[in-house]
Amino acid sequence: MIEQNDQIERLNPDGFTTLANVAKLYDVSTSTLRRYWTDGKFPEPILLFSKNYFKNSDLLEFNETVNNEPA
Repeated sequence: MIEQNDQIERLNPDGFTTLANVAKLYDVSTSTLRRYWTDGKFPEPILLFSKNYFKNSDLLEFNETVNNEPA
């Protein structure tokens, strides 16, 4: 399961982050992220310039929900 990451909190809420960088931030593969968003367990990216980008605001919101889940 993807765990909360404190580095996400440093992202500009108005920006975007590439699929590869999000995978590095959460220490998972890009395939894992694809599987998670396909299963509805992670925010879906948007396609910009033929690349997958995540809205930083979606990542921040996801990080907050993971942080608030009971252990």
